[in-house]
Amino acid sequence: MTTAPQAPDFCFHALAFALPGEAPEWITIFPSLGDVETRDRRKFKVDASALMARFEKDGVVIPIDVNHATAIAARDGKAAPAVGWITQMRVEGGALQGKVDWLDEGKALLAARSYRFVSPDFFHTSNGAATWIRSVALVTAPALGNQPALASAHSDHQEPPSMKEIAAALGLAADASEASCLAALKADYVPKKVHDETVSQLSIATTKLATIEADARKAKVDALIEGALKDKKILPAEKDHYVSLCASDAGFESVSKLLAAKVVALPASGLDKKAAPEGGADERLTPAQLSAKATKMVKDGEAPDFLAAVGILQDKHFADA
Repeated sequence: MTTAPQAPDFCFHALAFALPGEAPEWITIFPSLGDVETRDRRKFKVDASALMARFEKDGVVIPIDVNHATAIAARDGKAAPAVGWITQMRVEGGALQGKVDWLDEGKALLAARSYRFVSPDFFHTSNGAATWIRSVALVTAPALGNQPALASAHSDHQEPPSMKEIAAALGLAADASEASCLAALKADYVPKKVHDETVSQLSIATTKLATIEADARKAKVDALIEGALKDKKILPAEKDHYVSLCASDAGFESVSKLLAAKVVALPASGLDKKAAPEGGADERLTPAQLSAKATKMVKDGEAPDFLAAVGILQDKHFADA
């Protein structure tokens, strides 16, 4: 079983099963099943039934090579001849075994004791479940001393996603062909540079739009509140409260309706159009005096309420203006 690539070459951490000095009819591919751990602490799950089912479904014999030539040499276009072929599989004594049709070269290597262990090369899922044995290699050294053991497993031998998964990710039917998937990819493909520039421009435009909208909202709120103050529908002390109520569109609409229906809070005094009374500053009422007199008038029954008293006093002191 092959491991993750290590610079500058592959490093094999093998649990390798020892072979006798002769070519046995059956060899052990996986000496143990279930949870298997390599020397570098990577873990795999080996289900013999799943591996045998895949072998039967493929209907292709598994090559036995030397030092994982099928996985390494073949990828570089180099020769990777088999020295034997696995033609059957079985579970025996808790181990997965393969029946071998040895070629003369394989028999000679074993007779010379040049290679004494075997190591499976297999594909696995992202969670380490073995799915397919591609080849078995003759190797020289096991990773774990004094134990029959597993060979290495390349982490890059993960099962590629199926065409169904790719089609689903592209929003196509599960039975979409490779050509259809490729066409969908090309149709939606956008160069990264163009994508990044578009995202940047969109971010700038979004910021500008947010600023414009904020300024427009503030202008609307200011106009509404200032109009209410001018019409004496609210008091200056209430301004900030009404502004906060206008923070959302719904709030602005609610305040607009409320102010439209609100009656004038203070009666028009007409002071803006009247001159100060003759007699100088001594006859003018300060705000405190005006408040005190208005309060006394209400208390003495001379006015129905405070606002009415203020109006009476204003008329009285400015009547001759």
